[in-house]
Amino acid sequence: MVDKLGALPTLNGQSNMSIAPGLNVKLVVEVDSRTERINARNSTVYDMDGERLVLAQTEPAIGNSMLHKEITVTYLVKEKNGLVRYGFSAVITGFIDYHELTSAREVQALAVRKRANPAPHNIRRCYRVEPTGRSALDMSIYGKRVNILDISLGGVRFTYDAGSLELYPIEVVEVQFNIGGIICKTDATILRTWNREDEGCRRDLSFAAAEFLNMTGIFEQELSRKIYEIERDNLANERRT
Repeated sequence: MVDKLGALPTLNGQSNMSIAPGLNVKLVVEVDSRTERINARNSTVYDMDGERLVLAQTEPAIGNSMLHKEITVTYLVKEKNGLVRYGFSAVITGFIDYHELTSAREVQALAVRKRANPAPHNIRRCYRVEPTGRSALDMSIYGKRVNILDISLGGVRFTYDAGSLELYPIEVVEVQFNIGGIICKTDATILRTWNREDEGCRRDLSFAAAEFLNMTGIFEQELSRKIYEIERDNLANERRT
């Protein structure tokens, strides 16, 4: 299905915040708020006309089931204090099988229509990373060290010694993080706890998921920076292997 571009006025007279052909963007296709998993795919702006954009088809490709569905288009803007990610909601209006990228090259593309003005967007709010022993990120609850399985700006999943620490769903607990030597404290709600019966798994080892509450600006800033570092290191390790 092909969506032909038509000129439309900018929303509320505001600019497109540095959106232009050639801009690399990340499309947030789906967010699972229950598991805090995010499905984000890389793309590029091929063309734009008012509130309608032509974007590169992603890998894996966005399928026909997403037609007329809402996504979030995010991108980085260089500001005085560094790079800031902006985003806006958009609807997929069509799929273009043969978009003329150059006179000698045709590519698959997506046609989308903006539904809102760009605003700062924190793509890592639900983006989980898995720290390693070299990540300089430690967590404790009531002074008891726990092992982080994965973490996002929204919450954390971890294992703990059930013999020394008792946790219950809906319980609000005091959490302390050591983020590269910086101590940050916050409250968190225990969402669920569970045990695994895998062979070789310690019987006193329990699992839990928690959601952060009342995050301070310093904690959010330091955790965001650490998540970025972990993501960067994990990608570098993948390239080496």
